[in-house]
Amino acid sequence: MSGFKHSIKVPSKYKKVAAILKTAFESKKSLKSLIFEQKKHVKLRDMQALLTHYTDNQRAIDAAIEKCQILEENPRLSRELCITLVTELIYHRKDLKGDSKPVQTVRAYRKRIMKALGDENFAKKKDTKPRYVRINTNIVSIADAHAMLAENWYKKDCPPFENYDEFLKAVETLEENEYMVDMHVDDLLIFHSKQKYFWATHEYTESKKFMLQDKATCLAAKILNPPIGSIILDMCAAPGMKTIHLSNLVKNQGTIYAIEKDAERYRLLRSMTKKAKCKNIKPIEADVLTITPEQCPDVEYILLDPPCSGSGMQNRMCLNSEVDDAQRLQKLGGLQIKLLSHAMNFPHVKRIVYSTCSIHKEENEDVVKKCLYLNPNFKLLSAKKALRNKWCNLGDRQYDFGKKCLYSRPEKDLTIGMFIAIFEKLSNSEEVA
Repeated sequence: MSGFKHSIKVPSKYKKVAAILKTAFESKKSLKSLIFEQKKHVKLRDMQALLTHYTDNQRAIDAAIEKCQILEENPRLSRELCITLVTELIYHRKDLKGDSKPVQTVRAYRKRIMKALGDENFAKKKDTKPRYVRINTNIVSIADAHAMLAENWYKKDCPPFENYDEFLKAVETLEENEYMVDMHVDDLLIFHSKQKYFWATHEYTESKKFMLQDKATCLAAKILNPPIGSIILDMCAAPGMKTIHLSNLVKNQGTIYAIEKDAERYRLLRSMTKKAKCKNIKPIEADVLTITPEQCPDVEYILLDPPCSGSGMQNRMCLNSEVDDAQRLQKLGGLQIKLLSHAMNFPHVKRIVYSTCSIHKEENEDVVKKCLYLNPNFKLLSAKKALRNKWCNLGDRQYDFGKKCLYSRPEKDLTIGMFIAIFEKLSNSEEVA
């Protein structure tokens, strides 16, 4: 991998991370999907943390490597391995294992790299986003969940919030030993950001009694709001977090068809939903564009969370090149239009929620506009009204329907960036009118 011939080998973790970066840069595959493919690697979490440090600080690291000229002066050192070692040395473990030639080289450049980074670029970002934990009510009731948590935390009892800003202030003033209930999703709990490691490793999450699920991703199922006993289609279901949430919302009744075409992700979907005790989910391994209404009969509610750029999750393993590629956005938008139009062809569908973890209009408002044009028997509902008007960030007002769509913005909403639109099928009288 490194190009160096040396008796001491580069540690396997560094070689694997460098290989993942090389594939991501060359193939435009997402880091999230590439790290998922390494799920059996013994150092998976450590590799994921290292890659997260790089994506959090990509521009600063790339600029420092260029400024100190380490690659020009060491042409046999690969760019990807250099990035990996610099990230490990400066941002992650603060040290490098072994004495292989690449490791020795990067160690020798430490002072030059630090100088190139500068105090401003090197300043560690303060992680203020809280830890969101959703109760899996298929296993634990909300009341029992609070009783379980009382051993470690105090529940911050808040009066009903008059407005959204009051709620956000309450979240930002949470103490480390407190938690509170979300104002929009009643089975979603909010903890201080310093509790992230606790929940990442706790038995409660391993057993799926509690789900580590960011708030924005909970809103899609909540806004779809299917009644108990509904027939639901989750078009791009893996890994299954939103699918499990839908199962909770309908009290594990009715039927949820959960579609996933990738074999590995399909296996993860089956495993996740089984561990979460979802009795009403029917996983199907297939390309959802080939699924007919006969295969999933009587579907009335559809959740579509399609493949997207992930630009709303820039601090979660997303390379700058993955976000800024206009050609890639155009390709993704075309796929999203196909998927959404396919959803609208199910004859009994009443409501569709379209969501992306993207902040680009090419994947959001432009997709909505095209699908409304292609499918005039559907209209948009107000996503803000679905949240009792207690939300601030809406769609682009340059679109006549923009205010009916919803965005979550990390800097304001303390969650990942996301877009949501609600489609409802017109009644016969509305179509005639």
